[in-house]
Amino acid sequence: MRGVHSAVDDIRRNVFTEVARLAYESDDYKQVDMIPYKIVPGEVAHHRHDVFLERAIVSARLKLALGMDLDPNGPSAPISANIQDAATDQKYFNEPLVNIIPYACNACPPKQVRITDSCQGCISHPCMNVCPKDAIYLDANKRCHIDQSKCIKCGKCFNQCPYRAISKVERPCAAACGMDAIESDDLGRAKINYDKCVSCGMCLVNCPFAAIADKSQIF
Repeated sequence: MRGVHSAVDDIRRNVFTEVARLAYESDDYKQVDMIPYKIVPGEVAHHRHDVFLERAIVSARLKLALGMDLDPNGPSAPISANIQDAATDQKYFNEPLVNIIPYACNACPPKQVRITDSCQGCISHPCMNVCPKDAIYLDANKRCHIDQSKCIKCGKCFNQCPYRAISKVERPCAAACGMDAIESDDLGRAKINYDKCVSCGMCLVNCPFAAIADKSQIF
């Protein structure tokens, strides 16, 4: 995804553009509450299942672009309620720098090795032969399947299948994190273990749902 222009880039640029415009062209900071409606106009969503969720995510990204705390579980006050705290050159942002917007996360599946429909049910079954945990079994049609409760995600079967019928699935953010800091919350959404996180931003640039954003001081 990196190096390829996408809607994620447009969302990020639109948010920063409107924050910069607010700082340069307006003395009425309450106009910040109208920015989500400007970026996501009308009644039809373009990337999510409803327009209200899209605006809520834009609002969260606006807070972070203003250097404010995300606080997804706090009171649903308008952005302008605390914007004066951001409208100063005397304040340094509060940690954390990199934030996951929970309701923007797609709850991508954690790391798994899967056997696809491309399995031909060959006689040699090299995938079964190399599995150290006997996690691969045959169904009535002689097709292979993986018992995820036994699988240790070692990838040996992936390297042996002559039909490339085995795939490895991993969250893009977790795959990009060199510190193994991406975990899951109770709803299966990604969350950051800040005891491990070094704020490198690799999860941010690799999330295809624009669910991760960093705090900014441009305002």
